[in-house]
Amino acid sequence: MLIDDYKYNTVIPDGIYIGFMHIGGLTRKDAKDRLHKFIDKILQSQITLTYDDHKWFFDVSEHVEIDVNKSIEDIIKYTQNGNFITRFILRQQLKKNPLVVNPVVIYKENNLQRTFEKINETIFMEPKNASFKVKGDSVSIVDDVDGKILDDNKLKEDIISNLWFCDEELTLEIPIKKLKADVTTEDLKALEIKIKIAEYSTKFDKSQKGRTKNIRLAAEKINGYILSPGDIFSFNNVVGERTRDKGYQEAPVFIGNQTVSDIGGGVCQVSSTLYNLALLTNLEIIERTNHSLPVSYVPLGRDATVNYDTIDLKFKNNTEGNLLLISEVVEDTLTVKFFGKDKLPFSVELISETVKTIQPPVTIREDKNLPNGEVRIKQGTPGFTVKLWKKYISSEVEEKSLVSIDTYNPTPTLLYTGVKAVEEDQKYN
Repeated sequence: MLIDDYKYNTVIPDGIYIGFMHIGGLTRKDAKDRLHKFIDKILQSQITLTYDDHKWFFDVSEHVEIDVNKSIEDIIKYTQNGNFITRFILRQQLKKNPLVVNPVVIYKENNLQRTFEKINETIFMEPKNASFKVKGDSVSIVDDVDGKILDDNKLKEDIISNLWFCDEELTLEIPIKKLKADVTTEDLKALEIKIKIAEYSTKFDKSQKGRTKNIRLAAEKINGYILSPGDIFSFNNVVGERTRDKGYQEAPVFIGNQTVSDIGGGVCQVSSTLYNLALLTNLEIIERTNHSLPVSYVPLGRDATVNYDTIDLKFKNNTEGNLLLISEVVEDTLTVKFFGKDKLPFSVELISETVKTIQPPVTIREDKNLPNGEVRIKQGTPGFTVKLWKKYISSEVEEKSLVSIDTYNPTPTLLYTGVKAVEEDQKYN
């Protein structure tokens, strides 16, 4: 037995193959020489990779290197491991169950990556998330779609497993991995969003191009937003900063008691429209501020101004179900809707009550272009103190609760007095 063991310390035991090539009974040197000759053929071969009707030709020498020395040394190390009894048992096992070993392959990763990228140009498909589809007052679910991508790790394994058969015409089918959507149909079904709960619309002048663009951009940002029970919606967080880089344009805004042009003008119509929707859905208002002056698109007491990082509109989903927010701009109309599991057990009516009218103050100014003694008046606008009430109407009872008390500033009446003649007389004196 010792003599037999010595013999197998100098040659490779029978029953060991590299691919289909039997190297049992060969010395280390003979095995390497034989393997080198065979490798030369392998490296000159080409593998055809297929997917559906597409084909790519994989030149082995451009993508892999084969370490002959390490391939043989690893086999010898394996067969000579342990004591002579262990080695004897291994040789007996190899007679019944031959061992097939893959070579030690080193991939040329840069070349391989370029080839895989080229293949993926044909194969790759992004997964599509499931989504809600709203038509009128109904909502349905558009199913998610799996994407696909080359399974590069599996393909590398397949190439190694079949590399020793490249002296024949070799074709491998490209393995594909499915890419699952982040949002599946089951995810959306679990939200139980089924029917429209409330809706509110406002009108705008679509001939004001900059303002219209700003309304559309902000409306797109809130469209499709889902509020889970207990979630707080922040207009500024969802819409983000209104900047020129994001496509927002200059349009009229209120700053103080004046109307000026600034980036993002018109976005407050979106926040105000949304505020009315939140009230009609009976959500808890966390933060809301009225404008300094009345606006034209909602009744007094029902507006909500916003300014990124300083003034926000926030409300909480205090219902027991998920809410889907839909925002649409069609022609000159902005419409927002909430969809959810169940309708409210009551309807909500909003009532604006003007409790005080504040007359505009008078400011006198000189006008050097107006003749002495003449007067020009630019009429101001009154201010108001307004109470907003929420009226709950059901089949059993009607209740009313106070939502807010807001004050809108008046703008002054400007009284211009002419001084032109006085200045001319002073020239002659």
